[in-house]
Amino acid sequence: MALQINPWCSFSARPNHLHHLFATRNPRFAIKCQNSQIEPETTEDQPGKSSSSGIGFGSPAKKGKGKREVLRRPPVEKPVFISEEGAAKADELRRNENAFLLTWLGLGIVILIEGVVLAASGFLPEELDKLFVKYVYPVFTPSVGLFVAGTTAYGVLKYIQNEKLKDQK
Repeated sequence: MALQINPWCSFSARPNHLHHLFATRNPRFAIKCQNSQIEPETTEDQPGKSSSSGIGFGSPAKKGKGKREVLRRPPVEKPVFISEEGAAKADELRRNENAFLLTWLGLGIVILIEGVVLAASGFLPEELDKLFVKYVYPVFTPSVGLFVAGTTAYGVLKYIQNEKLKDQK
């Protein structure tokens, strides 16, 4: 397909009056198709030929058909559990998961408090500093390790569950 554009812009000695050149002349475009199976489209320069080829929006072939056919599809149904036993099992699984997440939230808050106490222990009196170093410091690293291991295991478990759901569909 080729697009020919006729140049219409010329340079003027008076740069302040260039807008008159653009306002008075109209560009002319010609579109030519090299494929012999497709009819070339007409332009405004070719009077007498119709520009509609019977395809596209607003073509005469499409206007006379009248009402369109409307295809109705059934609504999407929510999946139904096979039995009440399956619903009870899913409910129990949801409760266990919520309990696990709340426990992990509590552990994260405990780790946060331990970290703040250890950071502030240098500013506290000597007796409190010794107490925190004796009891809180040895527990801090294993609790962080437990938290990281538990969140990793939970993420892997949820990933495997999602893969099983994808395989069922």
